[in-house]
Amino acid sequence: MSIETFKQVDGRTVIASDSADTIGHVKGFVLDAAGRQIEAIHVDGRGKNASVVDWATLTAFGQDAVMVPSESDRATVHDGHQTEAVKGKVGMVGSRVLTVEGRSAGKVVDAEFDTETGAIVRVITDNGAVDAGRVRSLGSYALVVELEEAHS
Repeated sequence: MSIETFKQVDGRTVIASDSADTIGHVKGFVLDAAGRQIEAIHVDGRGKNASVVDWATLTAFGQDAVMVPSESDRATVHDGHQTEAVKGKVGMVGSRVLTVEGRSAGKVVDAEFDTETGAIVRVITDNGAVDAGRVRSLGSYALVVELEEAHS
């Protein structure tokens, strides 16, 4: 398992292995509604004209580049969820954090993920780290987490 953060991979080159052509750069991520799994990488464009590469098509996520089989693996966003993510309306970094009880728990400053599986491992907030197992959902308003209650 290799762990990287969103900020570490921002701007990393995405290359088609069949042609060695650059097809884009990591601009962001499309996460599932639970906020625990990367579904796609935003590689080019904006809004409805944005291009993404589904996580399942990646062949390697290296320190210098992200590899996909071919340029044909790049696709225009195809649903509302992806469009909202590439527009920055549903994203993890910068999102406010709320507990399942509705209390403010800070703001997301970064997230760690497994480069082999795309699974979110930890969310880094301005109040500390939250294990991905405590993440409950990610929406346009906030990342909802279940935190341990402090016992007196």
